[in-house]
Amino acid sequence: MDKLTLTTATSSRLVCYYNSLAENRPDYGQFSVSDIDPNKCTHLIYAFSDINNTNELVPSCDTDISRYELFNGLKNRNPLLKTLLAVGGLRFNTKKFSTMVADPQNRTKFIKSAITLLRDNGFDGINLDWRYPGGQDKGRFTLLCQELNEAFVAEGNSTNGDRLIVTASVSAEKATIDAGYEVSQIAMHLDFINVLTFDFHGHWESVTGHHSPLYNGTQDTGDEIYLNTDYAMRYWREQGAPGQKLNLGLAAYGRAFNLSTESSDVGAPTNGPGEEGCYTGEEGFWASYETCLYIEGDTTHLIVDQEVPYAVTENQWVGFDNKASLDTKVNYLKTNDFGGACVWSLDLDDTTGQFCKMGKCPFISHLHDILPQQYNSPNHQHNNSHHHSNYHYNSPYHNNADYHNSPYHNNNHCDYHNNSPYNDHNNSPYYNYNNDD
Repeated sequence: MDKLTLTTATSSRLVCYYNSLAENRPDYGQFSVSDIDPNKCTHLIYAFSDINNTNELVPSCDTDISRYELFNGLKNRNPLLKTLLAVGGLRFNTKKFSTMVADPQNRTKFIKSAITLLRDNGFDGINLDWRYPGGQDKGRFTLLCQELNEAFVAEGNSTNGDRLIVTASVSAEKATIDAGYEVSQIAMHLDFINVLTFDFHGHWESVTGHHSPLYNGTQDTGDEIYLNTDYAMRYWREQGAPGQKLNLGLAAYGRAFNLSTESSDVGAPTNGPGEEGCYTGEEGFWASYETCLYIEGDTTHLIVDQEVPYAVTENQWVGFDNKASLDTKVNYLKTNDFGGACVWSLDLDDTTGQFCKMGKCPFISHLHDILPQQYNSPNHQHNNSHHHSNYHYNSPYHNNADYHNSPYHNNNHCDYHNNSPYNDHNNSPYYNYNNDD
């Protein structure tokens, strides 16, 4: 008999991505499976696997099999943990998806290979991370979700065991949602859906803007009013996805801009990405621990109408999430009865605790602490009357007396800043998780 996982109205999923490429980062940026705490997240997603030229799901490299064993071995320390294998990602060759879904025999081959790979390596399911289906692929993606679910149910029934689960990570931008997904239909076949509510703004634009605002800004006009977490989550639900199947996306990184004038407000002119992350090696992309390094001692400002923080250090403007904004976003998803949160990614947290000085993994740990609480209905009112404030509020990146003695205050002092093998912006494997190519 097929065993289903029941989802209650107080569901509090915390779905965490593990970026396997982080194992290749230098020094403190290096992060491997052995660094994962299996007791923080309800689901762990291994990113990423591949599709070969015969339409089969396969590991991305030969060494992944040994990592799969370690990854799924984490369940020995937390029997309630569920592990998923992701296929796709931003830099994935989407033609592989298109070729696979175009033909029923190709889909069948993919599904059979997925069952084999997942079962042989101890995974509990699959995460489809296609950026993004569209055109004829829109309906074919629905068929893939349906056929995966049906095959997983049949396989579970045949073994009298737990069925494999089917999940997807999807766009948060209205135009892409409309072009790429038959929302109500795919929702019927997916166990949960990660809505990637970040990278709404970034250095590909000419002005500053927070990449993961909770609400729209009072100065937003035209299609800009759609570029926020609240709109994306509500839109997915309005199109037919049950709220309890939707996970709100959170980014354990900031997006940095290079200011081109003296202005440092939201919407200030820029001339490209901010400096690269010291260890992640990507221009304009600062892991949460790199953000701690670079803005140590600087004032954190609240964008009042969007309920997220930013900071300015010299000519660098960075938008990010901290404890206060995470509290606000988690209260939002609880109040609106969404299923939980998903995070990109574990390796971007302050895994050693030495940079933010808030203990190990403060980003994930804080989410773990606040998500399992019973859903309350706080009298939270969204104040949309002001655009931003210099209010210095509950920031994990508060002024530090040792700031001026910090070897990390000047980004150029970082050993990996100028001579890093990850210095090539275009070839970085960590580039721009959610922005369209």
